[in-house]
Amino acid sequence: MIIGQALADWFADEERQSATLARLEEVRRRLRSLPPFAALERLADSADRRDPEPLLAAARTFLQDEDAIGDCLDLMVGAALEDPYFRPPMRNALSEIQAGLLLVDRPSLSVYLSIASVTAIAEKRLGRTGSASIAFTGRRSVYRFLRGGEAVLSLWEAPDIAPGFSAETSGSCRLVERRAVLDGDLLELDGRRHGFVIEHARSDIVYLQASTPTGSAPLAVEYDSHTMRFAGASSSDELSSRIQLMLSLLRTLDRQDAAPLFREMANGAHFFDRWHAMREFLALDAEQALPCLRDMAERDPHPEVRSAARSTLALFFAEAEPDREAAPCHA
Repeated sequence: MIIGQALADWFADEERQSATLARLEEVRRRLRSLPPFAALERLADSADRRDPEPLLAAARTFLQDEDAIGDCLDLMVGAALEDPYFRPPMRNALSEIQAGLLLVDRPSLSVYLSIASVTAIAEKRLGRTGSASIAFTGRRSVYRFLRGGEAVLSLWEAPDIAPGFSAETSGSCRLVERRAVLDGDLLELDGRRHGFVIEHARSDIVYLQASTPTGSAPLAVEYDSHTMRFAGASSSDELSSRIQLMLSLLRTLDRQDAAPLFREMANGAHFFDRWHAMREFLALDAEQALPCLRDMAERDPHPEVRSAARSTLALFFAEAEPDREAAPCHA
């Protein structure tokens, strides 16, 4: 029977579909009841969100528990052998060079099981026409390499990613060392100042990664591999990303009644959130946004936000300097 027909038969059989879903829920329940998984998730749910150390210590112990990982895989492989339409009851993690599963998914802790493809690593390096990026995630992470793949990592260091991070003061990154990866190796990284690049591998790399946003930097930062200088940054905070998405959606929907929300967000905690809110506010209703823009140009605590606001005033409103007598932004 051809695969297409087999899938068509499955879609036409409600009982088989129900059995697949029941198997998925059973595997989900059994996974969550495995003692090492249950203990780690309870700790993650009750952890002090200001102190990452207990979480990282527990994650380190979990990553070295091969029986726990083996029990997890046995459950999923067994279910897949019984039912070809079974899918693991957890989120996938995909990128250019790796694929994996999110084994533990809690706001304060994520644990991934991933495979980095040696073929994809080689293709990415050979297909590169310019410089590469050296990434600093801003998060604390622990890696355990189940299969090292005879890989060589380059370890990098950069200035701390602080809440007031700016391109002007970002400095440059530097190579710290190159390290061969052996099966079973542990690697701990503070992504606020350290990162790594896979330089070479002879076979696929299989690894576990535990990562916590507790105590993390608000940004992930990239440096250019040729110049070692700052290349770009993005939010590492899920809440910030959602805020930006919602503001963009409100602007796209022309929700001018949401102007008070834009004013409030233009005074948010993170400088990149404030500027995103201001850009969207200007696109939504420039007249209502102008007092906030003037206030931002004069009073925002981040120098690059003040500079961007002043440049916007000069470019679009013919104001070389903010109008100091303009009405303040009441957020």
